[in-house]
Amino acid sequence: MPGPHEAINPERLAKAAGKLRPQEREVLLLSARELLSNDEIAIRLGITPEAASRLLAAALRKLDRALQREARPWWRLR
Repeated sequence: MPGPHEAINPERLAKAAGKLRPQEREVLLLSARELLSNDEIAIRLGITPEAASRLLAAALRKLDRALQREARPWWRLR
């Protein structure tokens, strides 16, 4: 995965985000695009703030894993 100052290709990011569950993707978009807090996301989606937090954490974990997997050569995939 790129370092903290390297840009991620938007196509790679979209492909990785496409693998998320719909609710994870929605929470991620609300957090990243609209800069909503977990409390605000919870109100918007009708879920608890704890659920919003769990969904966001899961989305970020999956996104990170998918981007790392893509960055490795095929012979190093496991």
